[in-house]
Amino acid sequence: MALRSKAARRHLAALFCLGLAFAAGPAAATDWLVLLVDRSNSIDPEELRLQRQAYIRLLTDEAVVRALSDTQVAIVEFDSRTELVTGWTSAQGAAQRYSRRSPDGLRGQTGIGYAVELALGLLAGKQGRKVIDISGDGMENVDRRLLNKVRRKAAEQEIEINGLAIDNDPEVDISNYYLRHVATGFVLPVTRGEDFYEALRNKLFLEMVGQEAPSESLDAAADREAAP
Repeated sequence: MALRSKAARRHLAALFCLGLAFAAGPAAATDWLVLLVDRSNSIDPEELRLQRQAYIRLLTDEAVVRALSDTQVAIVEFDSRTELVTGWTSAQGAAQRYSRRSPDGLRGQTGIGYAVELALGLLAGKQGRKVIDISGDGMENVDRRLLNKVRRKAAEQEIEINGLAIDNDPEVDISNYYLRHVATGFVLPVTRGEDFYEALRNKLFLEMVGQEAPSESLDAAADREAAP
């Protein structure tokens, strides 16, 4: 009788937990965002420094932090190699880790395919919306076949790849290249270094919120709406 009683109690406990799970309903899906940052040798050290500062500023921007909410963020830098700079964390956590980044050694060519491949690995098995956000100024020149393969894989898995194309070479139409060979979603162009942050911020809002970035903080907007 004692064994039967213990088994019955375990069965009732399992039913009780199952009932709680159904009562609570399905867990809210998490959004996943991988930021791919081009650090290839076509980007000079000062441009790379400003680019990194823009990402750190972006991920601590009050409106961005609120818009991302529970979104998990990872940052990958790439040239001929790929480097996972920050694993899955909050927007602010990613900014803090990125700000502690050590100086670079030698940098190589533009391996977009390797970067997307790493991003797909990070997103494997994740439930919810999955977005790869890439910024860069050059075409794939390490493994074009790999880029074609991982782009198709992302499209098949309904993983959105959006691009910020840095058009600083008049002889190369990077925006068109990103549209045709990299993105599965949309591409925004940017030409001047001082415009990079605003373009980056606007792209993030478009892909994660579905609208252009606000020109003021959400707190200021909320205060204005609440005013008599």
